[in-house]
Amino acid sequence: MTSQINTNGINTNYPVPGQNNSTQGFRDNFSQITTQLNTGAAEITDLQSKVVLKAALNNSTLNNDMANALISNASVRGFRSTTYNLGNALVGTVLVNVNQADVQYGAVTGNVTLQFGGWAPTNTESNVVLRLSVSNANAVISLPSACVSSNNNFGVTLLENYATIGDTATLTAPANTTILEYTFSTIDCGNTITVSPVNRPFQSTEVQQRTPPPTGLQGDTAGTVAVDANYFYVCTSTFDSTTVAKQMLNTFATGNVITLNNTSSLELDAPIIFTGNVFGGIVANDVYYITYISSPNIAISQIRTSGSAGANFALTTANYSTTPAVATSYNGSNIWTRVALDAW
Repeated sequence: MTSQINTNGINTNYPVPGQNNSTQGFRDNFSQITTQLNTGAAEITDLQSKVVLKAALNNSTLNNDMANALISNASVRGFRSTTYNLGNALVGTVLVNVNQADVQYGAVTGNVTLQFGGWAPTNTESNVVLRLSVSNANAVISLPSACVSSNNNFGVTLLENYATIGDTATLTAPANTTILEYTFSTIDCGNTITVSPVNRPFQSTEVQQRTPPPTGLQGDTAGTVAVDANYFYVCTSTFDSTTVAKQMLNTFATGNVITLNNTSSLELDAPIIFTGNVFGGIVANDVYYITYISSPNIAISQIRTSGSAGANFALTTANYSTTPAVATSYNGSNIWTRVALDAW
């Protein structure tokens, strides 16, 4: 842009000293000065409305919205992504307005249906990272129809724990997972949306290092693969167990029994996992199996063969101090199979 300010019409030699000068010369100069000042004011106003600023000008609000204008051939450093909190108790329909921030996050407490808006115009790529904290392991996250699920070209059917429910693409949190992070991307203003996992693998590369109980955990689905020091595990179905949670009050070396607040709904040979402030020699989050039930006591084993729990686990005598540990048993189908790992 070339400035249109032109001072050629201003006579800088007027008035002439030592002689009478016509007032018309003054008027002509004042007129030209006024015209050029107005031209300068218009150009400055135009710049103020269009330039990128690092701080707001006086008596104005900073607005660096580029309105999809092209910036090319630039070297950049230290760019940051903006963030936006969608809420701490997400349930029902959740609108993700891409214009609000590059990274958006929230806590999922129930079933959620995602909707997107504010995408960039067609023929430009627009992305948003969605980071969800899932506190409800049973929560189902439904994706909009634009996240095409009829083929793998848009990534959805390759995601962990993907399922089609009533023609809707859905996701659930894999077992032992509380953070789900995905990148949603489109080049046609949201008519079709590609989904890529950020902190989780695709199904084809999913190998977990853990020891699952035979019934699995909430979030386990067919095709999940796990490995520990002794076995290779394959999940053949979807988790369908009922969880039964009890309070762990005491352990006794005599008889190797654990006293719970009650034993209702517990089943022999069922997997049971202890969490929290465990004691009595039990290891938190390890899988055990119920060998004996006589309310309010149970006994457990570290092994199970062909569906039957093995020898009782040797306990030490102890009791909880301030807060009882939690013992969670799983009553349901055996969805995991395993193969022993032999050295060679």
